[in-house]
Amino acid sequence: MLLAIYGAHGLAREVYIIARKINQIHHRWSEYCFIDDINEIAEVNEVKVYKFSELMKERKNNDIEVVIAVGEPGVRDFMYQRVKDEGVRLATLIHPGVYIDETTTVSEGVVIAEGVTITDNVEIGANTYIQSHAVIGHDIKIGQHTVIGSNCQIGGGDYIGDRVFMGFLSGTTDHISIGNDSVISAGAIVFRELPEGVVAVGNPARIMKKNESKKVFK
Repeated sequence: MLLAIYGAHGLAREVYIIARKINQIHHRWSEYCFIDDINEIAEVNEVKVYKFSELMKERKNNDIEVVIAVGEPGVRDFMYQRVKDEGVRLATLIHPGVYIDETTTVSEGVVIAEGVTITDNVEIGANTYIQSHAVIGHDIKIGQHTVIGSNCQIGGGDYIGDRVFMGFLSGTTDHISIGNDSVISAGAIVFRELPEGVVAVGNPARIMKKNESKKVFK
C-alpha cells in the first residue's frame, strides 16, 4: 500500500513523521510519496514527489491512500474534493501517542498528531487536522476541513464549524459555537459565539474583521 501525502512542505513532513510512527506498529504502508501541484520538487526527505495528475496516471488503483497535509482549510477542502472525485481512499492518521475515548467518532481523512487528548462524545468531521497536544473536551462537534492548532483547549459542548482555523494556544469556553470559515488567532480565547467568516483575536477574542478571502495565510 502506498501512502501519498498531499503537500510537500513543513506540515507534510510532520504528517510523514506521524505516518512512520503508525507504521512501526500497524505496518499499513509499504511505501510513501508526496504530492505538490505547484512547485517543481523532485524529492522531500529522499521521498519522491509527484503531481497529482501524474500519480493518478501511474498509480490509481486499490493500492493507494491519500492524506491531506496542508494548513489552509480552504485548500484542504479543495484537495479533499479532488481526491474524492478520483475515487481514491482518504487515509485517517492517528498518532500512537494520542488518547481518544471510545465514544469519539473520527471521520475519513482526519489527522491527529502526538499528545492530543480527546474525551467523551466528540465528533470530528472529515479531513480535519488536530495538531500536537490539543485538548478536546466532552460533547464537541468539529466540522470538516478544520485545523486545530497545537496546544489548543476546546471547552465542553462546543461546535466548531467547517474550514475553521484555530491558531496554536487558542481556546474556547463551554457551550459556544464558531461559524464556518472563521479564523481564531494564536493565543485567542473565545468566550461567546462567533459568526461565519470572521477573524477573531485577543483574550477575550474580539472580531477584528471579516474573512472575506476565506484564507488564513495570505
